[in-house]
Amino acid sequence: GKFSKEELQIYNLVYQAQEEAIKACKAGADFGITHRTANSVIAKGLKALGIIQNETETRMYFPHGTSHHLGLDVHDKSNYKNLQENMVITIEPGIYIPENSPCDKKWWGIAVRIEDDFLITKNGCENLSAKAPRKASEIEELMKKESLFDNFVLPKLD
Repeated sequence: GKFSKEELQIYNLVYQAQEEAIKACKAGADFGITHRTANSVIAKGLKALGIIQNETETRMYFPHGTSHHLGLDVHDKSNYKNLQENMVITIEPGIYIPENSPCDKKWWGIAVRIEDDFLITKNGCENLSAKAPRKASEIEELMKKESLFDNFVLPKLD
């Protein structure tokens, strides 16, 4: 229910990357702006933390794109050129540091992805999943609350 120091640093870096990608997102912008923006933030952050030596190593820990369309299918097909008003997309940066990575062992096993869904508007975007906790402090508060799954016991299966 509480982030370790290293987990919190990675979480906040992913959160910052998403926040910057959100600011860059508006109708008319190139579809790739969300990824380029998030990637830049993550590259600088991983380097500052000493996890990578060179920003070209970012893909080792951020191996996926940042956005895709949402619609009738989970990953609607598109030409991925420009964002248009009323499109719905994800913005979902992430960092994954596998065991035995070429960085300090304290970072191994940390994986964070923050995914939210956005409606593209004329002047920006609207977070459609805004009621879900996103800040680290909000997540830690939520983890303190009792869950109906805390005492849930699955029946034995034959």
